[in-house]
Amino acid sequence: MKKLYILIFFVLTSVLNYGQSYHSLPESNAKWCIKFNNHVIPPPVWWYTNYWETYYSGDTTILNQQYKTIEKTEYDIFCLNTVINGPEYLGAIRDDSINKKVFYIPKGQTNEELLYDFNLVVGDTLFSYLWYQPLIVEFIDSILIQNEYHKRIIFEYPEAEIIEGIGSRTGIVEELVAFEGGSCLCALYVDTLLIYPENPCDLSGTDTCLSLNLDEINFLMSKFIIFPNPAKLHFQINISEDLLLQNPKINIISIQGNTYEKNILLSKTNKINLDHLTPGLYIVNIYINNKLILSKKITKL
Repeated sequence: MKKLYILIFFVLTSVLNYGQSYHSLPESNAKWCIKFNNHVIPPPVWWYTNYWETYYSGDTTILNQQYKTIEKTEYDIFCLNTVINGPEYLGAIRDDSINKKVFYIPKGQTNEELLYDFNLVVGDTLFSYLWYQPLIVEFIDSILIQNEYHKRIIFEYPEAEIIEGIGSRTGIVEELVAFEGGSCLCALYVDTLLIYPENPCDLSGTDTCLSLNLDEINFLMSKFIIFPNPAKLHFQINISEDLLLQNPKINIISIQGNTYEKNILLSKTNKINLDHLTPGLYIVNIYINNKLILSKKITKL
């Protein structure tokens, strides 16, 4: 019986200690990698998708409170070493680890806004600056991150959840809910260490710049010739002999995400029939060993 009491004591102590623990946001050098699309999350094929990074850009003091400044840089989804917007200052963020809340002063404001509240229990309501409607807590659990359990709060509205020390399913200062479009947190890095999730978004299927440098991209593009563009009844793909030996595959996808062609290229000169397609914009993807090596837009007249 004494052993049973001791066991119960340790179990209760562990539960209480867990309930009192809190994981703050990273102290410095944090970068949230974000995909955004015009429909729902997780993001669909790349032509509906944007990519940006939201990150700490320094420290600041506002009304005697310490904040991390937040900036955002948007990159070309086709070539992630090309900046298309930013850096842009977004605001200043503060993690109140004592009260287990995260606050934010958006650009152009002086008053502090509530982003996250990790004191909530099932049935409570979160009034976050990151969503225009109140969110009701439906479920609370924990997830293992870097060998430690972090509280996760899931709300009744689909796709809305917040995670201690991470932010939300959609980012850090991005809207909490994806409704006919929204963001998805691909990865959180501190310095070069991947903090969350264990398997980040694989952008390599949508962007050759992640695995190839520009010289390699230009070299590969010289191995393929696609013409004419626009095309009415057909277009032609000419491919070098060395790449032909690697059994390249082609697919043609509409901007709605429908696949219309999926074949292996069998010769150095390939005629691709288009007469079964309706006029519009299509994407020609070429793969070698299941890896996307070339994407090209083509217009069907």
